[in-house]
Amino acid sequence: MGELGQRKSSWFHSRPLFPRTTMGPAFLLAFPLLLALSTPCDACECKIQHPQTFYCMSDIVIIGNILEHGRDTALKRSYRINITQILKIPKKIPPITSVYTPKDWGSCGYEVRTSQQSQLLIAGYLRKGALYFTRCHMVYFWYRLTDEQRLGFQELYKNGCKCQIQPCLLCWRHCPQPDRRECVWRQKDCNYRIWNGDQSLYSMCAPRPDGHCGWTRIDILNYHRETTPPPPRQTTPEMLYIM
Repeated sequence: MGELGQRKSSWFHSRPLFPRTTMGPAFLLAFPLLLALSTPCDACECKIQHPQTFYCMSDIVIIGNILEHGRDTALKRSYRINITQILKIPKKIPPITSVYTPKDWGSCGYEVRTSQQSQLLIAGYLRKGALYFTRCHMVYFWYRLTDEQRLGFQELYKNGCKCQIQPCLLCWRHCPQPDRRECVWRQKDCNYRIWNGDQSLYSMCAPRPDGHCGWTRIDILNYHRETTPPPPRQTTPEMLYIM
């Protein structure tokens, strides 16, 4: 992956939804982004998250093209965006044409290094109807996701939002047994990266018939997308007779 692969940064959820233990830079997940910032910031610490957790904990998930730099304020940076696909959004949200991020590096502010970025997956949060995100949120090129991850964001991760994914941070010992609503996320040698391992790249945590949550491989070959059935056709007596 060359220079792009070497320049990795971490994008996790930094809202008060995750108020507890945070991980230092050595444990942060890595993302090979063109728009990543090149050096870590000790003041910005983010929790380890699975792609499904990003989807479930975010207010809004979209795919869009960043068009240009917008008007900044003393506290926030803005970018004009053209949304090409909405994957998750609350009802009655006005059209979104700009996205916002903290301007301060220590507040996990995000900076686009080039004037335009195309087909970015952004999982962020809403504040007064506006879309915000930070370096602790998931921002990634859509085409770089696996087919299973794309299907997860489009259709399947929402089915697992009642489950919780817990990284096994003490994986040099025995991982704890999950409770009925948890899946334990294991990676070799505690090297937790969102782009490593079957559970990150190809699987999701979903409820099972017995009520427990468990890992399941996303089956892209046999999955049939949900479709709304057409309304029943009204028939006249003459049509009934012909049929």
